[in-house]
Amino acid sequence: MLNLIILILILIGLVIHRYLSSFWEQGTLPYGRGFLVFSNIFAVIYLVNYIWVFGFVIGIIIAALTFFQIVYISFLWPFLLPRLISIHKQQPSSELISELTDVNPIAYGLWSFLIVVLGILAIVNFFISDYASMTKRIVEFFGGTYTTPLFWVVGIAIVSNIVRIFVSSRFLKKDGLKKKPWDFRRF
Repeated sequence: MLNLIILILILIGLVIHRYLSSFWEQGTLPYGRGFLVFSNIFAVIYLVNYIWVFGFVIGIIIAALTFFQIVYISFLWPFLLPRLISIHKQQPSSELISELTDVNPIAYGLWSFLIVVLGILAIVNFFISDYASMTKRIVEFFGGTYTTPLFWVVGIAIVSNIVRIFVSSRFLKKDGLKKKPWDFRRF
């Protein structure tokens, strides 16, 4: 159960990280160096957690996919879509400019708290759960094979990316932008 809680918190952390990264890339994120420190700590924490929960090889693969934002662009992008839709519905005004340049302080505060909680849960998880226990449960659930869950994950990722490209191209047409619809930095 703790493994599942940790994985959910990592996914929440990835969404918050992507939200804050957009402000950091624009140079409007206060305490940018602190954000980078917490981002590096977050990367180490999810690497350690993935290895403990899924085993060494699968954990390294998932951590690499997470680090290069493949997990975000394949599965988590819809969580920031409502913000993008609300921005596009508004007329250009001082409120919109403020919303684009000012980070949400609750999300920013939650980010550092989430990293600390994940670090504590990672330490506790070493004493509570077994090594690679999530992989064992997933393989048992799918009848002892790795191929079925792998096909499911790849299939969902492909469908999700097709939907993301379609949604992104609709926003790009509306904006008159010339970016490619598969440019994942849009979300």
